[in-house]
Amino acid sequence: MKQQLLIAITIILVATSCSSGYNAYKKGDYYKAAIDAVEKLKSSPGSDKAEYVLTKTYPLALQDAQREIEYAKLENSPNNYERIVLQYERVNQLAYNIYHCPAANKIIPKPTEFPQELAEARQKAALQVYEMGLKALDAGTLFEARSAYQLFQRANNYVYGYQDVLKLIDTARFQGTLRVMFEKPITGLKYQYSADFFSTNLLSELSKNLEKRMIQFYNYDRIGSGSEIRPHQYLVLNFEDFSIGNVYDSKKTVDVKRDSVKVGTATIEGKKVDVYNTVTAKLNTFRREIKSGGLLSVRIFDEKNQLIEQRNFSGEYIWYTSWSTFNGDERALTTEQKKQCDRTPEIPPSQQTLFVEFTKPIYTQAYSYIRQFYNKY
Repeated sequence: MKQQLLIAITIILVATSCSSGYNAYKKGDYYKAAIDAVEKLKSSPGSDKAEYVLTKTYPLALQDAQREIEYAKLENSPNNYERIVLQYERVNQLAYNIYHCPAANKIIPKPTEFPQELAEARQKAALQVYEMGLKALDAGTLFEARSAYQLFQRANNYVYGYQDVLKLIDTARFQGTLRVMFEKPITGLKYQYSADFFSTNLLSELSKNLEKRMIQFYNYDRIGSGSEIRPHQYLVLNFEDFSIGNVYDSKKTVDVKRDSVKVGTATIEGKKVDVYNTVTAKLNTFRREIKSGGLLSVRIFDEKNQLIEQRNFSGEYIWYTSWSTFNGDERALTTEQKKQCDRTPEIPPSQQTLFVEFTKPIYTQAYSYIRQFYNKY
């Protein structure tokens, strides 16, 4: 049964593979059809359908490429040689694949290649996008510099190290990067370590997630005024208000009882019998809460110190401990109530820990807001 299933799966996979190139052929995508046929012949050298598809589509793929090249040469566009490079690369790739497939090479003994033409087209394509990059860089704007960065990267891909493109890539990246000076919250010495922990994590996470968008954060605490950095914006955080360790005690008293509890024995008609009754107690439950909370302001200024955006985020953390005492008959208590009576008040966390805990929800809110703000750049 398993062998039959394996055979069925194999037949399906072979049929699918055979049909992919043929379907591309019927749709007029001769290059893909030829590539698929060669791949099929690698795995199934005797495939009649693959041989048929390759025989039919290879010359058509060459014709398509040559026609596109001629049209591109006649175009008066600033990057027409990029289209020419693409077509030469496709033809050369097809030839490479055929040479490395004996069954395909038998059908097409000498596939056409254009190594010299491709090299010349790469030089011209590199020049075109290089000049486009210079023009974009000269515009002097953040977004044009980013465009220049992409163009210089393309020029370098066509011809590595073309003219001074490696230097220009660095220049365009710097000019196209939004530079943001990050100023951490300043608190009293007692809580500065925890505030630094908060801001360091936030800065690290923002830098990691926004670097690909060409946004760079600089730590004011390490760099200072940043005159050499020339920031575009300033991201300023500050704990406007916070309180740590506010204690609130409460007490709740309830009457508890249990029926049919053996309270002793009695002699009736000369026989000892158990005596049952209801037992009661007063259960006192104490709860001590230590509340901590604060408000963080996030302000974003431009390079002229004009306020762009401002948001406030609040957070709170409540630590508590509870214990109980009772007056009366212990037998009136449940097992859980007895355990509660055995407890003693827990020692509260340090104030540094309380500070960190109340800032956790603030961190989540602030990070989400800042990331969303910079996603538009």
